[in-house]
Formats: sequence, structure tokens, C-alpha cells
Amino acid sequence: MPCGTVLDFRPTEQLLQSHADLWLTPLTEVRPETYGGVWPNVLNQAGRVLRERLEQDADADEDGPLQGIVTMMWFACRSVDEGDLIQAVTALGYCETLTQALEPRHEGGLASQ
Repeated sequence: MPCGTVLDFRPTEQLLQSHADLWLTPLTEVRPETYGGVWPNVLNQAGRVLRERLEQDADADEDGPLQGIVTMMWFACRSVDEGDLIQAVTALGYCETLTQALEPRHEGGLASQ
């Protein structure tokens, strides 16, 4: 395996819920339970929220973390729509990394602005 590969043997549903708990819901306020845990609906709504946030942020850096998150969410949405949950989880992992540069962290998660 290439250097830097991370293996996570949790079930896909658990991985998706982990992403929702750690950064997706704090950043977008989209809650999986609102959509009955139907992940294509959850991710597509979160993607819409992030795109709207990017459009409203006139100062957003073209190469900044929010743009990167929006791009990777597009990949996650496309993957989950195609039924490839593992690929969606991979894209969400990149999003999680990018969120660290987006907002200061507080105990308990991302700061809401």
C-alpha cells in the first residue's frame, strides 16, 4: 500500500455517520435523521448548503478550503448517487481534512458562523 493510506474497517453506514457527526452537520446544519438516513439525500442537501455558502462568501479564496470542500462534496454526491458509498466516504475524508483549515475548532466540533 502507498504511504499515507488509511484503513478503516467500520461499516460504511458508520463511516458516513461519523463524518456527519464530526464536521458535516456542524458545518451545514444538515442532519441525517432529517432525511431518514438516506445518504444521497443527506449529501446532496449538504452540497447545496455548501455551494450557497460559497456563493455568498464574496471573500472566499478561489483555491481556499471552502472551494475544495465544495469540489469534494460534488465527488461524494456523484459517488453516492451512483451507489458507490466507499468512494463517497473517501471524498468526505478529504472534506474533513479541508474543514480544519476553514474555521477555528472548539471543544465539541466546528464553530458555527
